[in-house]
Amino acid sequence: MRTFKTGLEQLRVAPTPPIIVDNMSKIVRLTGKLEGARHGHLGGEVRKRIEELVLNGVMPAGARINELQLALQLKVSRGPVREALRALENSGLLVAIPNRGVFVREVRLEDALDLYEIRSGLAHVAGKLLARRISTQQIATLKAIYARMEKASTARDISAYYCANLAFHSQIIEFAGNPRLTTMSEAVRNELQLYLRDAFVGRAQSRESQAEHRNILKAIIDGDAEAAGAAFEAHILSGKQRMLEYFGLRGNKKVPQYGLAP
Repeated sequence: MRTFKTGLEQLRVAPTPPIIVDNMSKIVRLTGKLEGARHGHLGGEVRKRIEELVLNGVMPAGARINELQLALQLKVSRGPVREALRALENSGLLVAIPNRGVFVREVRLEDALDLYEIRSGLAHVAGKLLARRISTQQIATLKAIYARMEKASTARDISAYYCANLAFHSQIIEFAGNPRLTTMSEAVRNELQLYLRDAFVGRAQSRESQAEHRNILKAIIDGDAEAAGAAFEAHILSGKQRMLEYFGLRGNKKVPQYGLAP
């Protein structure tokens, strides 16, 4: 059992035992068949499907990937699966252990804190870039996503709020117009999701997060690059604090109700 020390108390986390992923019927239901994919795009499609399985928790942290069964159930050869696993290893979602196989990565608390620092810096850059170049159509898109978050928050729809929140962040990064920034941000986000996918926060924290989204959106629409960068960075760092509160590192014992998105 690992013990994480903080200034106020300790968080004890039991290690996750290795799990062999061989319950393939559930995987097939979620992925469907890939027979219609063109040969040139097959590797990318296989990677996308496996990534979804990892991020959705079908393949949990610490699980060993059964390459042969995965290939059989996806109706593809082992080559595209091996290629996809290698790409996901490079992106940080999987880890290859010599003489043991490929496993879904386990993200520790210390890793999550480091990732939040990196993501806050990327958010600052993205906010500044987008405020300088955002189009009318992009503004409309972000406003629509914000409205979806408001509706989901009011209705206490956990799944809808989580998806809209991810979309809001992803669109800001994409609209910033820097492909390398997008690639780095997605890699960090995916690693964080491995740690946060089972975490929840309460309604009060959801409203706080929405107020931060509103500040980000206003600064971007106003074309205030410095304010937009600072607001997006502050939002990510606030998310780190909400994570710490959820996991009890500040003694927060409230019953969780809402999904915590990275």
